Amino acid sequence: MKLQKDFFNSVASTWDETSNHNMTKVEYILDLVRIKSGSNVLDVGTGTGILIPSLYRRVTQSGYIKAIDMADKMIEVARKKYKCDNVIFECGDVLDMNDDKVIYDHIICYSMFPHFQCRKKEAVNKLAQKLKNGGKFTICHSQSREEINNIHSRADEAVKEDNLPTMATMREYFSTAGLKVLEEVDNEKMFVIIGCR
Repeated sequence: MKLQKDFFNSVASTWDETSNHNMTKVEYILDLVRIKSGSNVLDVGTGTGILIPSLYRRVTQSGYIKAIDMADKMIEVARKKYKCDNVIFECGDVLDMNDDKVIYDHIICYSMFPHFQCRKKEAVNKLAQKLKNGGKFTICHSQSREEINNIHSRADEAVKEDNLPTMATMREYFSTAGLKVLEEVDNEKMFVIIGCR
């Protein structure tokens, strides 16, 4: 069976041409998050760095972005595209990231949360612990939950079971992790949940 990492490595070179990211919707979502200049942001599952320009404009030179992805080929593409002193790219599993002493103003899982597979609840708990008090945790997609789940069901075997849970389930995960839900959007255009520690 092909592993997720192998699948994402195999599509990294063509990802930007083949994946659908409506940047108008992405900007709308990030406006909801309200990232301030000087913020520390963890971009989980950055892929080829889709969010990096939008995040960089918000955190400015005085902020810091750590972009992590388990697929080394995705990180290679992102590194080639973006060279900023305050953007750090790292290859690895964010749930095994024990040496990271930085605590974040924002942790964002854009278009990747289903890929935590059976570790979704654990992921929310672990990532919430990396937030500052008052920090925000955002899980978001620029497509609807139904569309995301349909795309995955027709995709490679490595990701076909990677489903986005219902908003009710996400709310429960956030509550268990000690996050207060600030914003929910679950419609035919996008899926967004923002919680505050």
